[in-house]
Amino acid sequence: MNQPNLFDLTNRVAIITGGGGLLASEHAIALHAYGAKIILADINTENCNAAIKKLEVEGVTAIAKHCDVTSKESWQKLLDEVVNEFGSIDILINNAGFTNQSKSANYDATFENFPLDDWNTIMNVNLTGTFLGCQVIGKQMLLQGKGSIINIASLYGVVSPNHNIYPGTGISQPVAYSVSKHGVVALTKYVATLWASKGVRVNALTPGGIFNNHGGLFLERFQHLNPIGRMSDKSELRGGIVYLASDASSHVVGHNLIIDGGWTAW
Repeated sequence: MNQPNLFDLTNRVAIITGGGGLLASEHAIALHAYGAKIILADINTENCNAAIKKLEVEGVTAIAKHCDVTSKESWQKLLDEVVNEFGSIDILINNAGFTNQSKSANYDATFENFPLDDWNTIMNVNLTGTFLGCQVIGKQMLLQGKGSIINIASLYGVVSPNHNIYPGTGISQPVAYSVSKHGVVALTKYVATLWASKGVRVNALTPGGIFNNHGGLFLERFQHLNPIGRMSDKSELRGGIVYLASDASSHVVGHNLIIDGGWTAW
């Protein structure tokens, strides 16, 4: 008996923000493999274009679009361009965010001295940017009567950072990052329950620690504290992304899919 391919994404149009960053290309590879049309969006289109050139080597086709996720007008322009070109938007991955790779000006400041400007900068991208993406692109999905939104949360949107692993490593997790990612999980649940009956599914995906040439004391401490004994390879999010984007998760609403090697299960 022929079984439908629950993961089939043929001709579904996907927008991935933070297109020039570490994980966007992994999301693109995953969705493209199942037939999706990929748009990488970033405030820095040069970074997007560089990512697309690397993706082409792997046989992945994508296009670059500009989007400042903190600007509703920029989101609206992105929406108009994509709908005019492709006719619909089926998948949105709210992936843009400040991390230890991008950082705000004083990302490494202690809690006691953390500047309000940095708090606002991080919150504006990580949380307000996700809100605007859900609002603007979600409105189009409501008109279509279908769509899947995947908000990228964080390990530290579920639990507090383990403050003991950072001293002496040159790596930090500021308060605004953790609070903003907790907000992403709450936002996901709010919008998911609001729109579930209208054909638009909203879920979150929480990566654990993603290996990005870490070493030394930080890597040693992290590996010791994670049940699986290592950090995640960036490719290990691909299955979760395809699952949440596709009909395989048709009854999954407001869920936060945690892919962390067991960190939050201790």
